[in-house]
Amino acid sequence: MKRPLRYIFSSLLLFIVCCPGADAQAIKTNIPLIVTGNPNIGIEWSVGKQLTVNGDVLWAPYLFKKNEEVFRTLIGSVDLRYYIKPKYYYTNDLWDGLYIGPYAMVGNFNIGLKNSDDTKTSYRRKGWGLSTGATIGYKFYLSSRFRLDINAGVGYAHLQYDKFELGGEYADFPLESKKTKSYWGPTKFGIHLVYNIFR
Repeated sequence: MKRPLRYIFSSLLLFIVCCPGADAQAIKTNIPLIVTGNPNIGIEWSVGKQLTVNGDVLWAPYLFKKNEEVFRTLIGSVDLRYYIKPKYYYTNDLWDGLYIGPYAMVGNFNIGLKNSDDTKTSYRRKGWGLSTGATIGYKFYLSSRFRLDINAGVGYAHLQYDKFELGGEYADFPLESKKTKSYWGPTKFGIHLVYNIFR
């Protein structure tokens, strides 16, 4: 777990420091995910008047020896944000207020949890997914450096995965390969604590 996290945080930190032409930047974390033990980090940087680019990374690393349960996923997303009638504060060059914009998200997963009904077989699903759609959110002013960013996204999601029996002698042999699922509807939600850096 430590090595992937180190790469994620190091890459984001390097990008924040070295990103050319960025007038202002912010680092953030999704509070509900942190509370539930899922490390995540995001950055936002200004690319023009009322326009920013936002990127987020989530890493869920859990493997439970009991019942051979697993909940592992690595997800990255990027969205373009246009701030409508933004509020501006002299202490930074980022925008506050209502924003909308498109997003794209991609990730992989390996998830298998024991069925609560012991008479039913439990399964593990391993694969990848992608999603695209629209985000709407609002960034609230807390202080000269801190903000609260609440957002949600709707759009299309596509998953492809192999299906395995959870645990047992044949746990590594797929029962079904390259199964697909598609979905239209809510796809993302976040309550982020934001810290503005650089003027």
